[in-house]
Amino acid sequence: MINSYYTFRALVDEWAGDLRGCVVEDAFSQVKNELSLALTGESSSYMLRCSVQRPLIYLFRTEGVSKARRNVATLFEPAFGREVTGLRIAERDRMVYLELSDGSHFLWQLFGSRANVFLVNASGTIAEAFQSSTKHAGTEPPAPQPAPMPETPQAFEDRWRPNRRTTRQVLQSVVTLFGPDLARETVHRARLPDAKNDDPESCTAADRRALFEASLEVRRALDRPAPRIYGEGQFPDAFSLIDLKHRAGETAERFDTVGHAVQVYVRRALAEKHFHRLYDSLESSLEEAAEHYRTSAERMMEELSSESRAGRYERWGHLLMAQKDEVPDGAEEVTLPDLFEEGEPVTIPLDPSKNAIENAEHYYRRARRTRRSREEAEDRLDDTLELAERAETLRDEIRDIETLDEIKRFRKEREADIAPFVGQSDEDVSSFPFRRFDLGDGFEVWVGKNARQNDELTFHTAQKYDLRLHARGVPGSHTVLHKPNRDAEPGHRRKVIAAAIAAYYSKARGSGAVPVMITERKYVRSPKGSPPGAVRVDHEENLLVEPGLPE
Repeated sequence: MINSYYTFRALVDEWAGDLRGCVVEDAFSQVKNELSLALTGESSSYMLRCSVQRPLIYLFRTEGVSKARRNVATLFEPAFGREVTGLRIAERDRMVYLELSDGSHFLWQLFGSRANVFLVNASGTIAEAFQSSTKHAGTEPPAPQPAPMPETPQAFEDRWRPNRRTTRQVLQSVVTLFGPDLARETVHRARLPDAKNDDPESCTAADRRALFEASLEVRRALDRPAPRIYGEGQFPDAFSLIDLKHRAGETAERFDTVGHAVQVYVRRALAEKHFHRLYDSLESSLEEAAEHYRTSAERMMEELSSESRAGRYERWGHLLMAQKDEVPDGAEEVTLPDLFEEGEPVTIPLDPSKNAIENAEHYYRRARRTRRSREEAEDRLDDTLELAERAETLRDEIRDIETLDEIKRFRKEREADIAPFVGQSDEDVSSFPFRRFDLGDGFEVWVGKNARQNDELTFHTAQKYDLRLHARGVPGSHTVLHKPNRDAEPGHRRKVIAAAIAAYYSKARGSGAVPVMITERKYVRSPKGSPPGAVRVDHEENLLVEPGLPE
């Protein structure tokens, strides 16, 4: 709910008086995809900080101005020195306007994959944009599109379409400004039986009337914000403007102002994001290392427990040398009496391009190589077992870590211990939470790194029109082919590349050909009560690809 229309509306109501009369002092970006706008008044100064990167789009305010000395991009200089004359939000749309004394204004577009900040000049065209400025400069700014809001029972009925899996989802499509949390709260306040929550078609006219009345009750509560953050521990679970009765009994921290609550929530959410950037990659690397070394050790032990092939190769060489006259030229194999042991004759594979002596020398060389390999395997076994145990110990230690300070301290204090198990890229962790592959023209492939991320990627980050891919019949990471817009067509080549990536990040990585199912995100559902990452898919197609990553 942090990027809900109602949250932005409440912030505008709180800030409008404070910001009117302030002067635009600076505008800069010192964090990727985050813009800071510095405003100075007679007695106070503020920074409005905005992120345009999904899934965490936010706008919050801090007291004072803090600007780094390095790696800072200055933006929107034509607005410097202009006085703020007003702050407003579009009617039922997540577009916030900061109006300036020369007739220009800032426009925050705070939703979707095209979230952005624009400086719009007095003539009504975009002078500069935070993202893709060259593309937007000189064009008209996006216009608000008020979301439909049923004000009467009949309007509510007219929008009711029981074509979703749950009543909460149907309600969310009826009252589009609510989002999942407020829709769930509305269903709870309507006091519907649990059976009807899972069966929208069973809702009667009386049930729908109860849902409409509950939606009005929730809207009245939103007009009098009582902000709170739900969750225990360092990281937040949910932000809400109202008391969520469906979460009664859960720990909730209350705040006097929406602005303070939003600021605290965003800082904690960013800390959680930072935690997972440091934690997830390291935990994954240690798990992969432990599995790799343990599997290698098992293969070595299996190899060492079997009869050495070196003795067999050497014996074949002896038999060929001793009976070279019995070996016909050009033969692919020969059967000779065993001169060393009484028993059945021995059949020996041959290279038909070589004579008996050359074949014997070939087997002597193979015997020497095999014997050396066996000796090396014996030497490596202890080292491999030790590496497996070290990786498993570190993995188990990190799984007990729950806070950002703890993971920072662990990485610092155990840097030398973890170094053998992580790649160089681990230390340069991208701010984007998922694995990311650029396929050009705005198409990207996003891959989850664990079950929690799989669920976040599929159900919270991906757009409904994005393509979701997964290797069929085997565990693997959720993979999304993100499209720059609803009508963009990736083409067969990009689908194949995305499918190969999905196959690579699955248990079928070692296979020559892997079937990968592909479908639009809107056809992917999470079964009720299922663990994170578990899904049900409708309307799929399949591609047979070789696992691999693009160059």
